[in-house]
Amino acid sequence: MKSHSSIQLAAGLGVALWGAQAQGAAPALDTHAAFMQYVTNYTYRTNAVVVTNYVVVTNAVVTTNFYNAQGQLLLPVPPSTPAPSSLIPIVPPKPPRPDPAQAKATQLQAIRDLLVQALKAASNKVSIAGSFTTNTAQQIQIPQGVTSFDRRKSQALLTAMNLTAEQAAPEVVGMLLKRAAAIKTDQPATVIKGERDAALRLFMAACGQELPPQLLGAVQRAGVEPRLRETYSSVMLKGGGLLGSVLSTGPAVDIESHVAQGLFRAITNHLAAQEHLVRTNAAFRKTPALQEAFKPQAPRP
Repeated sequence: MKSHSSIQLAAGLGVALWGAQAQGAAPALDTHAAFMQYVTNYTYRTNAVVVTNYVVVTNAVVTTNFYNAQGQLLLPVPPSTPAPSSLIPIVPPKPPRPDPAQAKATQLQAIRDLLVQALKAASNKVSIAGSFTTNTAQQIQIPQGVTSFDRRKSQALLTAMNLTAEQAAPEVVGMLLKRAAAIKTDQPATVIKGERDAALRLFMAACGQELPPQLLGAVQRAGVEPRLRETYSSVMLKGGGLLGSVLSTGPAVDIESHVAQGLFRAITNHLAAQEHLVRTNAAFRKTPALQEAFKPQAPRP
């Protein structure tokens, strides 16, 4: 019984003691400086240089405020000796120099692409219906040396010439496209860096003496349906008084050659305009060769 009473007494004292502590003041947080405690505003500045083979060389500058356990400011440790200057600086590799043969081939292909692209654009201007008959800016006029007082015959000749040009244009453009796709030159860089019509002048020089007979043949075949020769002969007949036609004192005109020259002149005018666009506007450089050959040159150091 005695030990049981002791247990009860001890339990009662424990409860009383716990109650007394619960009713006492709340524990206060210890705000004294502790060992290794520090407050800092940490600033890290560095200029890192990474050297290959996983060697890192850096000149690091650390600025900070450290405090010891007593709250005393600790001065920063001065930086160590600077990075050794004996390291060999890393020089970025120079871009490989372009292969001269490859560059020349690209420039030649660019000239061909330019001419082919320009001819295709010109074809849309000279091969469609009305491209000569209704377009006064491109219309082939009656040649000098032919004077007619018959307006009806003059209009018939004007129509026959321009219909012939329209019908001959697809064959002529196809003929020129084959020449443009195979054009050659030993100095393509001179053409690429030349004036605004350098490619056109190269093309016309390359056509040589073979082109005029071929143009004439195309016009002769196209002039059959519009009756070009017959209409011209009707205009050139003498007589008929004031309403007739009068042959001038000049020599007779080869009307088919006249039409061929007018058609070729219209095509080359469009070629010159297209070449200028390719040279001045990157949007008109449709092929990789054109983009490479006419890209802006980087300034030399």
